Amino acid sequence: MAVAEEIEVELPFDRKWGDDEIAEAALDRLAWDVSVPRNSVKVNVEQGWVTLTGEVDWHFQREAAEQDIRRLSGVVGVSNQTVIKPTVNTVNVCENIMTALQRSWFAPRTIIVTADGERFDLPEPFSHPMTGNSP
Repeated sequence: MAVAEEIEVELPFDRKWGDDEIAEAALDRLAWDVSVPRNSVKVNVEQGWVTLTGEVDWHFQREAAEQDIRRLSGVVGVSNQTVIKPTVNTVNVCENIMTALQRSWFAPRTIIVTADGERFDLPEPFSHPMTGNSP
């Protein structure tokens, strides 16, 4: 005796995902990943291909965003165009400027270095204590 059964199995990834569904799932996944700063990565989906744009501070954040999206159902591919924009540690830069001024015969206690974002300011005008000339 012989038994022949035809069993058809439909896997969940056989389902076609719309671009809007993929985009929504991608944003949800990124929101749950603590490695990716909130609202730093933008998502665009065309025919299942996901393009990531935006700015992050570290390489691991860029990679985490890409890995999150690659794992989603319906994603055909990922173009990761996020830019790594490291933050400047203003305290370290100010200390380095003051150290350099000390080496250059300046009296650092008379000079105040200020920082605003990525811009550093020295008081104007100031002169070299030995020559009287501006550096």
